[in-house]
Amino acid sequence: MKSASNRIKIMWIFIALSLAGAAFLLFSIITQGGTWATSTRNSHLYINGTLIGAGNITDADGEILCATADGKRTFHEDSEVRSSLLHVVGDNHGFISSSVQNQYRTNLSGYNRIMGVWELSNFEQGSEVNLTLKAKACKTAYEALDGRKGAVCVYNYKTGQMLVSVSTPTYDPENVPENVNDSEYYDGVYINRVTMGLYPPGSTFKVITAAAAIDNVKGIDSKDFYCDGAYHTSYGDVKCMSEHGSLKMKEALAKSCNSAFAEIANDVGASKLQKTAENFGYNQKITLGKLGVYTSEIKTVKDDPLELGWAGIGQSTTLVTPLEQMRIMGAIAGDGVPIEPYLVQKVTTAAGFVNETGSAKKGARAVSPETAAQLKSLLRNNFEAQYGDWHFNEGLNPCGKSGTAETDPNKTPHAWFAGFLDNEEYPYAFAVIVEEGGSGSEVALPVAAQVVNALTDK
Repeated sequence: MKSASNRIKIMWIFIALSLAGAAFLLFSIITQGGTWATSTRNSHLYINGTLIGAGNITDADGEILCATADGKRTFHEDSEVRSSLLHVVGDNHGFISSSVQNQYRTNLSGYNRIMGVWELSNFEQGSEVNLTLKAKACKTAYEALDGRKGAVCVYNYKTGQMLVSVSTPTYDPENVPENVNDSEYYDGVYINRVTMGLYPPGSTFKVITAAAAIDNVKGIDSKDFYCDGAYHTSYGDVKCMSEHGSLKMKEALAKSCNSAFAEIANDVGASKLQKTAENFGYNQKITLGKLGVYTSEIKTVKDDPLELGWAGIGQSTTLVTPLEQMRIMGAIAGDGVPIEPYLVQKVTTAAGFVNETGSAKKGARAVSPETAAQLKSLLRNNFEAQYGDWHFNEGLNPCGKSGTAETDPNKTPHAWFAGFLDNEEYPYAFAVIVEEGGSGSEVALPVAAQVVNALTDK
């Protein structure tokens, strides 16, 4: 009797282990099946590491950016379009790990959890991935950067659709340079600087400081500041590029006065300045579909008046991606609430079924509608008083802020420009960085204008 009881126990243990194994296998298939099915070891999917039979990647207008023809993965016919979109579309060797070709390879193969790669087997074509980007505008951004390292991004701050995403240096994926891994010119070529480039924001951060002041310092609009070329503390000075004399915050932002904004940062205080930056997205995880996005950082700001002064003008330990700069401008334009950017409009199977779509999603409120309106007025004044609307097509009502971000005393500063159009027909927010470009208003602003004008030409 005891022997039978033991056998029953063993049988139940065996059944339990079998059920647990089956459950684990099912869980693994659900969570890892796409990765297994699209592994480069599968010879029916890959030739020499290239995903064959993969679906098309197209831009917002249906232009084919990448396709499979005669067992070979090919790219857009224009070499400059190919180069401009390398970091988004990807290459045939997997060097651009954060690209659509790599991160959406399960979709491109036509894999699904129920039918596996049945779609590819029956239609000889995987799913099509339709992007929100405009290929011609991306080419314009590539040309505007003119061989300089940097990044350009533009999105619709009402719908969230990315329109431009260009990172340089880059190369033509159909004609990979032999010295791509050896030449200093190609340093960082495999990194998408739009989403993964972390830079000091320079004077573009004064927009955050202004927002913190509006919300926390009573009467900040009417307060007088005096600039004699520096903001003086017992620990040292925060240097300014000019001696601006007496001015209020509105003028200080337009003239990008370091002295005034170092003082404003001290009026705000360290904790409130950091809190405002975090409300706008610093230290918060930002996504762009399956593509990797680095988190913009603001480390704990000290109440030391000198360090706080530097933090207030974007020259402390703060680091930001171009994508985040664009998103901040979108939040201001959107009455204080950002619409999260997205890149993939839809994924369509070879059988014609749409199984994934992009849509507008609201982020957390950054500032109140009233504060956003004041910031919008300040950024519009920057153009009216300083930059000039003539950079842009007529009637676009550009708003924005330049930045000149220092990184090394022996190197030219990075040139920044971030802004948006206060325009119902073209609700676009944008950011540009030109590494070691110098003046933001002289170098990055013209790049931004050239790209935005290409998007708004009629």
